[in-house]
Amino acid sequence: MNQYVVRISAAILRPGDEVLVVRQLDRGLERINLPGGMAHFNESLKEALVREVREETGFEVVPTEIAFVAEGYNDRWPDPTLEICFYATAVRQIEPPDRMGEQILSVEWVALDDPRLLRSAPQAENFRISKRGLYVDQTSATARKIKKRSKQS
Repeated sequence: MNQYVVRISAAILRPGDEVLVVRQLDRGLERINLPGGMAHFNESLKEALVREVREETGFEVVPTEIAFVAEGYNDRWPDPTLEICFYATAVRQIEPPDRMGEQILSVEWVALDDPRLLRSAPQAENFRISKRGLYVDQTSATARKIKKRSKQS
């Protein structure tokens, strides 16, 4: 039985095929991510998403539907990750984000085909065609790569 780290994230889109991301420092490395995080005790996924987006970006949002659910591995946690990404509509922005300057360097709109975005959130390539409810099993792909490498050794 897998023990998962559950992460929620938001796909906040705007015309021109752009998505809102946070540029952050993580263990000395700069990366961009969809805004999000983990739920607190007794907090629903949607409540956690609203809180995390507000803290990281300063935007008040309304989550709508699930964009994707992805199983995979993240170098931040030893257990597999289950990421649930919601499409969200931005209502208004409150300045500045609570976490600006801690780990968050900036909040930016980036193109859906931005290579930095696709490295950190490969599922973002589906936002352009507005796929809903996509399920991505990255754990199987990772396991196949590991198995293939071990056979070649």
